[in-house]
Amino acid sequence: MSLIVAIAVAMILNLLILLVLQKRYDPVLYRVVALTYLGTVLLRYALATYMWLNHADGHFSLALWGDSETYDVFGAAVADSWSHGTSTTSWTSTVEGKVNRGFIYFVAFVYYLFGRNVILVQFLNGIIGALTPIAILELGLLLYNRRVATTAMLLTAFFPQMIFWSAALYKDPVVMLAIAANILAVFRLRLRMSAYWVAVYLATAAALVFLRFYIFYAIAAATLAGTLMRHRRGMVLGFATQIALLAGLIALFVYTPVGQEILMNSRFLDLQLLNVSRVDLARAESGFASAADVSTVGGILTVLPVGVANILFAPFPWTIVNLRQALALPDVLMWYALVPALIRGIFYAHRRLRETMPILVFTTALTLAYSAFLGNAGTAYRQRTQVMMFYFLFVADGIHRRRDSHAVESVRN
Repeated sequence: MSLIVAIAVAMILNLLILLVLQKRYDPVLYRVVALTYLGTVLLRYALATYMWLNHADGHFSLALWGDSETYDVFGAAVADSWSHGTSTTSWTSTVEGKVNRGFIYFVAFVYYLFGRNVILVQFLNGIIGALTPIAILELGLLLYNRRVATTAMLLTAFFPQMIFWSAALYKDPVVMLAIAANILAVFRLRLRMSAYWVAVYLATAAALVFLRFYIFYAIAAATLAGTLMRHRRGMVLGFATQIALLAGLIALFVYTPVGQEILMNSRFLDLQLLNVSRVDLARAESGFASAADVSTVGGILTVLPVGVANILFAPFPWTIVNLRQALALPDVLMWYALVPALIRGIFYAHRRLRETMPILVFTTALTLAYSAFLGNAGTAYRQRTQVMMFYFLFVADGIHRRRDSHAVESVRN
């Protein structure tokens, strides 16, 4: 019965999404977008169904189910308390309950409406994960051209790492879509003022505070960089954008629980606490630089080189020791093959700083933060998706610039 409900809800939502996409794009682009969306969402559903059928197996659960069990149990407890008009607080004493608890409430809301239905949340995650490539497409259309935008969308949609994290009860798809939509809102607001995009910006910023609060600071830096850069339509638009976003954020902090959540979570930004957290991660099987001390600025600078290498390239093929890491090897090798195009794309992005500054600031800030404070190759591999989707824009640009240069050389010869 759970599977039937999940399929029915997913079909309705997917039909609505396709109708919206059809109205937004011309017939040629719509065909590409629709096929991409359907292809990637079906892949996510297939993997989600396989994981759902096997997640009760202990070895499988330990290797691939991970945090899903936590979100399922906590979400069910919260939904049950809502159904009976009571409250449950035992889960709030855990790490997941103290910070980044937004996804627990998301799962609880689904369970409250439809009952405890794990596969439904997985299918919803699949939909959310399939929408992120479309947000990347929109960014590509704003920054580049249709060829680059489409290539970036395809990479985001079908890269194995992107598919895996949206097939179970992980919060990664929601986090990634919120980030992509937030950055997209910044770019839209740089072009013209719009109440709709201000609302999108504020909603996604608020969502990130409850999902992964520290990412809020990275998007704030990207927003500041984006609004301070010279606008195509002059200083008046830039100033109006800054005022609108600032007023919206102040209202969000003062009149909603977002402000309280930021204040409560800010205590976790203490370098001593971050160092303790990093040491715990570094002592695990896939940890690195376990002796590093990031409680000081000097210690952070010391660990950054090895941290950046792990964030961008881990797990390294020669460090693979178990099945879970081995499953990531094809994905990692594909990523390595794209690095030359990435470097080429970033080089050209730096030559267009006015346009690309928000993405460059966000990816750099988050990469450096994760490099300093994660200390675990497995966690680095997972969190890399949050910047990888933007790197795919640079990769796509690098690929097409290379092809264009080859085409020019062929004509000359």
